[in-house]
Amino acid sequence: MTTPVWRHILRGIKSIFVTPPLGTGGTVSAQYCYSVYLRHLVIADQHGLATDPHTIVELGPGDSIGIGLMALLTGAEQYYAIDAVRHASSATNSLIFDELTKLLTAQTPIPSGGEFAEILPKLDDYRFPTKILNEIRLSQFLATDRLSRLRMALASDLVTGPIRYLAPMGRMHDIPVNSVDLIISQAVMEHIDQLDETYTECFRCLKPGGFMSHQIDLRCHDTAPEWNGHWKYADLTWRLMRGGRPWFINRKPCSTHIGLANHAGFNIHAEIKQSVSSGISRRQLAERFKELSQSDLTTAGVLVLASKTA
Repeated sequence: MTTPVWRHILRGIKSIFVTPPLGTGGTVSAQYCYSVYLRHLVIADQHGLATDPHTIVELGPGDSIGIGLMALLTGAEQYYAIDAVRHASSATNSLIFDELTKLLTAQTPIPSGGEFAEILPKLDDYRFPTKILNEIRLSQFLATDRLSRLRMALASDLVTGPIRYLAPMGRMHDIPVNSVDLIISQAVMEHIDQLDETYTECFRCLKPGGFMSHQIDLRCHDTAPEWNGHWKYADLTWRLMRGGRPWFINRKPCSTHIGLANHAGFNIHAEIKQSVSSGISRRQLAERFKELSQSDLTTAGVLVLASKTA
């Protein structure tokens, strides 16, 4: 049953006075984190980018830092998690760490279909990527002493050391310039209000030759019955729907993300779009979205893969 607009507005007004509960519903399982990180690696490899990052930044890790743990378990030595709210708990992170270790040791195929059918981007081949993570690399990364060191880091305050969880209200300003090999996010960039600043900071943090990989969900996030119905609301209605929530969706279309990445100085390697022909028509668009291109109007998601030129 579709939620009427007035209920969305009431929820928004309520959020001004009531702190929203923790939790995003994402990164709650090891298999999800495993599937997401390996997809990003596979796509990067297909476009000739390095798949052995030493330092990684994740934007919006959500209910666990499992995607970052995947990076550490596959060779990274430094991980920064940046989030507006500190959702992840030590207990959840520890459980996911152990489960990820088992999945990697067994060289489990990349989860797809069933409960993982909605994870994007889609791949042509879901076999374990032995070209990227061969037996020699895995034995090195999953060595007993290295796992012990990572577990100790995970049990620390996550403020110093190889795992740094910068939340709440984490800022990329805390990350040194030209120090990062990979910046990654999964269904996060559509929630960031200061997109211009964020893309600029991504460029500042990355080393020359480093890259970012963002899977962006451009759908309405249940704010309308149509997948692109969030573009039919006037600005006032949208402000009331958001209320006091620290994150919502920014309603920026695909072209805005590409334009900001280009403006920041990035070299775009891929725009892997997920298109949907159904949804609201052009005549239903709110005034501020009247000039949306047909491509934007039908792009429900996109993976943006871009590098900082060496």
